[in-house]
Amino acid sequence: MKKRLIKAAAAGMAFVMCLSMAGCGSGTTPTATMDAASAEGTEGSAAGNTADNTGSSDDAFEIELTTAPVGLHPLKTNDAPSQYVAEQIYETLYLRSEDGTSYEPLLAEELPEFSEDGLTAVIHLRKNVTFQDGTPFTSADVAYMIDSLKDTSYGSQRPSIVESIESYECPDDNTIILHLAYNDGVLTAKLAHSNGAIVNSKLEKSGQDFLVDPTGAGTGPYKFVSATAGSEYTLEANEDYWGGAPAIKKVHYSIVTDESTAIARLQTGEADFCPNMSSDSFSTISSIAGYTAGNAETSTVYYLQARSDETALNDLMANPDFRKAIFESFDYQTYCDTMLNGLASYSASLVGSTLVGYTEAMEDAGVSYDPEDAKAIIEENGWAGEKVTILAATRDWQQNVAVYLQSQLQDIGLEADIISEEWATFLDDAKTDDYFDITILSWSNVTGDGQQMLEPNFSTKNGTRAKYNNADFDALVDASAKTTDLSERQQYMLEAVQMIQGDYVAEPLYNPDQIYCYNSTDYGNVNIAKDGLFYIKNFTLN
Repeated sequence: MKKRLIKAAAAGMAFVMCLSMAGCGSGTTPTATMDAASAEGTEGSAAGNTADNTGSSDDAFEIELTTAPVGLHPLKTNDAPSQYVAEQIYETLYLRSEDGTSYEPLLAEELPEFSEDGLTAVIHLRKNVTFQDGTPFTSADVAYMIDSLKDTSYGSQRPSIVESIESYECPDDNTIILHLAYNDGVLTAKLAHSNGAIVNSKLEKSGQDFLVDPTGAGTGPYKFVSATAGSEYTLEANEDYWGGAPAIKKVHYSIVTDESTAIARLQTGEADFCPNMSSDSFSTISSIAGYTAGNAETSTVYYLQARSDETALNDLMANPDFRKAIFESFDYQTYCDTMLNGLASYSASLVGSTLVGYTEAMEDAGVSYDPEDAKAIIEENGWAGEKVTILAATRDWQQNVAVYLQSQLQDIGLEADIISEEWATFLDDAKTDDYFDITILSWSNVTGDGQQMLEPNFSTKNGTRAKYNNADFDALVDASAKTTDLSERQQYMLEAVQMIQGDYVAEPLYNPDQIYCYNSTDYGNVNIAKDGLFYIKNFTLN
């Protein structure tokens, strides 16, 4: 056992298991709607709710986030809270459709024009678009995005977005021609990812730090006004937005880390929208008069990830049988059925059923709950009493999973410590060597493609948290991107999923519905897209 470099004390928690046997569903997205006219008399409504839900005092659209953004630079952050703000400021060349089935032009005028051999892609850009400081948007800004992501010193979170681009040409301000190293079957999807958003290259070259001050940095419908990092963020409508000024003129984000406080603010009308809440809160928020509670099916997957080499804290993690016992100890289906109130679904594949590339054969790749086999492995190898260290963020769902896993590991004869950390610290420490053995992660998969689950999280080049470092796996993942033939792509992804899950490196927990709540008295068309994000420009005033 290696000596741990203690950064946070293990959390001591009481674990109360909800026994609602509603089941996980099968990809359906039921929505409980409680508007002002129908809230009274609905099953589960709170009698006597007389809150004056009139919105925030300064007429801003008040959004509550239960986790603080890491920063506001789209190329240098890759967490959902940051994207909740940044998506309103910046735009990409393409956008995944709201139903998740296709890609649409955004800053591009149309989908890429590919040459016959697939190695050249011509992208025509939308004309008469300006950044929020008035600077014209041109092909030079797209080129800057490509160069920045390729620059290893820049700090990009997703260099794989431009990996297939060998070179480019900018024949005029509204055209960029990409020369590809291979026939990239995921190019359009990758260029729809927020980590490939277009930033104001002139401003960034001048030294402005978009992580903390994105004033004038994007082409999007909202402009940055002010922020107190980790506390609040204010945006205002971009009246010169190329797509037309949005209806909601002022947006204010408050960071409310305690969900019960967030619910109370919805109940009193101090908040208008909370985009991501726990399933435990669904019945409560469904009873708020004048508000709508929704559950949206997204491409998000929550999963366990084990260190499988010398970077783990416990040296036994390098033994696949040890990792197998850990994964076999978790009762995935029961956890989904009893803990999530029917607001999630379970898939045994890391590439879930909502993603391009998924096939039913992938369901056989997963580990089955088998505590007896897990116990036998532990006893036969003399591993009883060995310690496993679990790293988890302080988010409620991660804490719930961590405590449940701790209990399950104890049942098979292992000890388990939990290190609980605030979100930004957790994201950094999940990359640290000799600090933990297993962690709990999520991936929203903005692109909607299975290859973009596997490559960013588990490839040798990009999997800085997994550190799987398997050349055979890398080759399969690469091959799944280097063809536009869907059947070929599916076969490569199937083999990659079978390999990594067969090595007991990662295992899906469940696919959560995204629970949200909004003031439906004053606002309409408020929803969550398949990528788990929301776009305030599409919201309406009632």
